[in-house]
Amino acid sequence: MPRSLTLAAVACVSLARPPRVLACATCSTGDPTLTAMGAEQPFQNRMRVSMELRQRVDTIGQGTGELRLSEQRLDLQMAWAPHERLFLMATVPTLHREVEYAGAFKRKSWGIGDVELRAKAFIYRDKAFAPRHLVGALAGVKLPTAPLERNSAGDLLPIEVQSGTGSVDPMLGLSYGFFAFPWSTYASAQVVIPTKGTNGFRASRSLLTTVALQRHLGEQVAVRLAADTRLDGKSIENDAEAGDSGGFIAFASPELLYSPVTDFTISVYARISVLNRLEGRHVEPYVVGGAVAYDF
Repeated sequence: MPRSLTLAAVACVSLARPPRVLACATCSTGDPTLTAMGAEQPFQNRMRVSMELRQRVDTIGQGTGELRLSEQRLDLQMAWAPHERLFLMATVPTLHREVEYAGAFKRKSWGIGDVELRAKAFIYRDKAFAPRHLVGALAGVKLPTAPLERNSAGDLLPIEVQSGTGSVDPMLGLSYGFFAFPWSTYASAQVVIPTKGTNGFRASRSLLTTVALQRHLGEQVAVRLAADTRLDGKSIENDAEAGDSGGFIAFASPELLYSPVTDFTISVYARISVLNRLEGRHVEPYVVGGAVAYDF
């Protein structure tokens, strides 16, 4: 074959073979389900970033020992999948806290909170592409990255005002996801085991669970209803168990997810206390928040 014909044949073959392209998250997972951060399906080199803002209030104790907390928290989160069966996640929080003591005086603080690092390994998936069943194992740690808050005299402010606990807190958990568009479900259980931190304070050891059902109302909108629970042990403060700590609380958590453009998701949610069996005088009526997430 003449040299010119050989080169022409090679050129035709090269043009006929499509180049490698980066697909959207929906294309790469094979499922168009919108997902909250942490409940997504993996594929190799998936990278997702999000920003979440939430507000909560908390009342602990009564009479002269009553404490009222108002907190606004901004979480910057990133998740990366170096492998189709592994997600690595990091959360960097910024907190603004206002604490009122027995209606007499207030303390405010603002700063970076404790960074959380997590790894989620998918130990079972029923098929490689567009799996319907996903089981994951989670391991993580909360690090004492928050700066200590002090008064003008250099004394540490109370632990309630601090942006972090000053402790290294391991966490372990399991998750399950089921995807059958337009329906999906998600369930998880996680144990958090705080260690001693600032001034010997040790936060409650906790078991956190979530069960959620989601329904798409079209390709761009989905509604999600979850039940979130928390079972706490006693926290330790001043070398003794804190009386207004421990117990069980459950929240009903409606959420709306909207994707105006490919790979960009907006969500708003509320967590409303429906069963409070926390010990002592401890009221956590609600959490409200919103988030944006983008897939690269």
